[in-house]
Amino acid sequence: MKPKGTRNAGFEERRAELLARMRTRLMLRDAPRPALRELASEAGCSVSTLNHYFGKRDDILIAVFADSGRRGQGQFAATRQAGQDFETSIRDAAAMAWQALTRHGVADALAMGMAEGMRNRQLGPAFIRTMFEPFVIALTERLDVHVARGQMRAVDTRMAALALASPLLLGTLHQSQLGGAHDYPLDGDAFLFHVIESFVRAYRAD
Repeated sequence: MKPKGTRNAGFEERRAELLARMRTRLMLRDAPRPALRELASEAGCSVSTLNHYFGKRDDILIAVFADSGRRGQGQFAATRQAGQDFETSIRDAAAMAWQALTRHGVADALAMGMAEGMRNRQLGPAFIRTMFEPFVIALTERLDVHVARGQMRAVDTRMAALALASPLLLGTLHQSQLGGAHDYPLDGDAFLFHVIESFVRAYRAD
């Protein structure tokens, strides 16, 4: 007899399979936020099965957020690595973030997390903790290196990291998830150059 509380063999594999199916549905553009029953249908299982593997709907979302955070570990690691030259390092970090947002589905994941987490006392903090703040922390660590070298002004580097990350995120959401590209198109390369140049001028050590 299996001891009480022991999980079945293949529990984590089955959970990951269900999570991947639901993640695909949650990140669909132009689709309303799915109810628990719809998530179960997308996963090809019953609501009781989802309850067994995850818990309530909010628990599923928290698991999706955590999965997205794990997927971003490579990006976070690369963001921490400061380049030798301040301006080049900032350009590389911003370009890498912009590419992830616009070409690799990161903006879709962030938009989903923001939509689900907004004004939700459980999901909002979970989204910040697992999906957004890890990038801000990694970028802060990159900036700390430049401050230590005397290449960047001695400022609150976490605030500076937010000052660099925020317009990139807003620009992407404006154009894609919010549909701004149709009526208010933005030259992505010019926008990225503007953000980088503005940041470098503001924070470069004299």
